[in-house]
Amino acid sequence: MKNIHGIIYAYNSFPELRELGAHRTGASLPFCGRYRLIDIALSSMQNAGIHDVGVIMQKGYQSLMDHLGAGKTWDMARKVGGMNMLPPYGLPDSNKGFYEGTMEALNAIGTYLSDDIKAEYIVLTRGDICANVDMSALINAHLASDNDITAVCTPPKSATYVHNHAHHRVELDENGIVTGIYINQTTDERGYGLLETYILSRAKLLEIMRWCAEGNRLHFHKDALIHFLKEGWKIGSFIHEGFARHITCVSDFWDANMDMLDPELREQVFPCDRPVSTRERSDVSTYYAAGSKVRNSLVADGCVIEGELENCIVFGGVKVGAGSVLQNCIILHDTVIGENVSLNCVISDKNVTIAPYNSLKGNRRLPIVIPKGSKI
Repeated sequence: MKNIHGIIYAYNSFPELRELGAHRTGASLPFCGRYRLIDIALSSMQNAGIHDVGVIMQKGYQSLMDHLGAGKTWDMARKVGGMNMLPPYGLPDSNKGFYEGTMEALNAIGTYLSDDIKAEYIVLTRGDICANVDMSALINAHLASDNDITAVCTPPKSATYVHNHAHHRVELDENGIVTGIYINQTTDERGYGLLETYILSRAKLLEIMRWCAEGNRLHFHKDALIHFLKEGWKIGSFIHEGFARHITCVSDFWDANMDMLDPELREQVFPCDRPVSTRERSDVSTYYAAGSKVRNSLVADGCVIEGELENCIVFGGVKVGAGSVLQNCIILHDTVIGENVSLNCVISDKNVTIAPYNSLKGNRRLPIVIPKGSKI
């Protein structure tokens, strides 16, 4: 869609991700054996015909840039438009080295939004939320309405949107129009959850940005959205019924990946009619040795499995030695696990080597995280 431009926030880093977030932002977290979280947001836009996208970055984005490249995977490698990587080239002198809010991030790329793009509408979303939103339906709903902004929401007490963190919620009237906003909620006791995905006209967005810049207001929800709702703007809703997780800590990462072992939940993130694209590794097929056992697991290409897997997510290039037993584990790319190793509730980052006869056991609430490149 030439008249719509996408903006993805990919700058958020979360200390609660511990070793997993030491070298990457939330948007570049590996997911479900072969993907990164940002693949879902990019593919949602690609499936809706949005091929002009800006990715807002700030710190620790080398992993993200390596993965995205020029955007060819998502048909966004173009001479005009396409994917644009947006570092913080317009930060004020008062900035502390990180964005304190979404409005600060948007104003940091203000000239890009005001001068470089000409699209009439903007879709805003986060790169660290695992939710395959039907962007085509969202766009059509907004264009058919007289809303100033349309917000993507989850149903009240949603079984598919787990709230392990502070998030924002809204009250809706019988017509799906926002009547109130609740900031930093920790339960789903009232209202609809916000997935922090919106569509609005570029003119409206620039108006919001100017108002925030004039008063040094940094936050989209706490400052801008509440203010313009009081000013009489009409904020509509689009209900996302499917799976949704906001991944900000190790337990979020664990839960979201393990949820993908459930075929019904996996279908909600990877539906056939809205496929998720990712950069290919071009690995050979996985080899399963005689005597190996794999139960209820997802294993990517390029692996050598000689031991046993149960309830595991295994990324490409992993080797599991003979006699090793892995249960409830997430093993990232190119990890080598020796013979007769026992792992339970372990998350291994990339390029880890575990020597034979080691035994590590965490639990579902506090899995053991092995840092990238470790040798045990």
